[in-house]
Amino acid sequence: MAALFPLKTNKLMMENAGPELEAYARRALSDLPVDAPYSFLGQERAHAAKPNHHLRRTIVLDPVCTFFIYDLVYRNRRAFDTRKKPDRVSFGYRFAGGSPVAVHKAFGDYTKAVRTERADFEHSLSFDVASYFNAIYHHDLASWFSNLKDVKPEDAKAFGIFMREINSGRSIDFLPHGLYPTKMIGAGFLSFLESSEEIKSACSLRFMDDIHLFDDSEETLVSDFLKIQDLLGGLALNVNAAKTSFDFGLGTVNESASEIRIRLMEILVDDQPRTYFGSGSDWSDKDEEDYGDGDRDAISVERISELEGLLLDGRADEADVELILGILQENDAVPAIAIPTLYARFPNIAKQLYKLVAASDERSKIAEGFADVLNSNAELLEYQLFWLAVIAEDHLHDTDEFGKIVMGVYERSEPYEIVAAKVLEIPNQTFGLKAIRARILKSGASNWKSWASAIGARTLPVAERNHVLGYFANGSPMNYLIANCVKKL
Repeated sequence: MAALFPLKTNKLMMENAGPELEAYARRALSDLPVDAPYSFLGQERAHAAKPNHHLRRTIVLDPVCTFFIYDLVYRNRRAFDTRKKPDRVSFGYRFAGGSPVAVHKAFGDYTKAVRTERADFEHSLSFDVASYFNAIYHHDLASWFSNLKDVKPEDAKAFGIFMREINSGRSIDFLPHGLYPTKMIGAGFLSFLESSEEIKSACSLRFMDDIHLFDDSEETLVSDFLKIQDLLGGLALNVNAAKTSFDFGLGTVNESASEIRIRLMEILVDDQPRTYFGSGSDWSDKDEEDYGDGDRDAISVERISELEGLLLDGRADEADVELILGILQENDAVPAIAIPTLYARFPNIAKQLYKLVAASDERSKIAEGFADVLNSNAELLEYQLFWLAVIAEDHLHDTDEFGKIVMGVYERSEPYEIVAAKVLEIPNQTFGLKAIRARILKSGASNWKSWASAIGARTLPVAERNHVLGYFANGSPMNYLIANCVKKL
């Protein structure tokens, strides 16, 4: 669930057709004209939600491209290990002992280090890179990767081809968000900040593009901040001015904090505040499990009751709601009736609600609430619709409203290819999806709707399944690859 748009089509293909995906990728990298149909395909764009109605633009990789980037980074994982200095530390998104470092642990270590350094130095400066993944330039990333230690020339060349073809030749806005290997790439690309001898601050800490500098000299921090902007500028990257704060790092409430947040701080006066207060980065930059280090004490029944009231207070903004939900979840006290309401009001937390529904004993009530939202005139973003389909498939399939929710999402999915794909891959054959998938598969189209329809047909009787996949398989090499995988499931 770490991805922004986790499709089971990719997961099932990775688990059941690894050799075939590898062979396809090799042919996509071939210089032979006969293999042109096996090129990496241009990828579908999708938009995740950010706070205050902002959107995060990204691309969703097809099964071949997903396999390629995971395989490439894993095989070259040692190249991402940089020489560490005790006063220049980058946290997270690396391998240790052959396994990826757990992001929630790395982020916990990062926030603890920030608190420690803030106590040790007179001054701190925190900032992040504006629209980081969307702003990286293809050729800068290709050059960086080719210069990593032990990366083979053929892998460097393959990476350049991959980046160019998945974005149809466009040189920026090509790096997918939310995948561990691309996060490793994004984190490693900024490692020059730790290795630069021009940075003079006593300590620097970084988690992806969130950066904290510490020193007893204000002048040193300012000088380093200017130098870092110059270094970033050489890569056409810019600092996010709205999220830059001096002596105003994690765990601090700023002057414009809402009344709700001030009350929250009063309620939690004996507890460590959530780390995204003034952190320089919005919650959705991280996975939902990244926050908190698991050592919060239980809070009183009276506080729980007040938090439940604040949760539905019309003055609460997304940051307030995220904090309240995290606290209530840790205390097993999230009111089920609030979940659909919050889903409609705050697109940014749609993914976070997945875990809350999973933990609830009142899923029928939640399903009824979601059905009401879909029947209303509420405008729902692509990200909300996608995650509602995921929630329905995984946690609401035993409720009476399951079919209404799934079809309600599909009816709203016309502008959103990835949302439609998410619905079509749900392997239910009863309330209309079977007929929709059959029409798509018989068309022979080669796109996300058709690939997901093939995956969704996996629970049909064998003869019927193979019949509909026969038309689909003739559409393209990708269709053929997916059809053969589904026949083995």
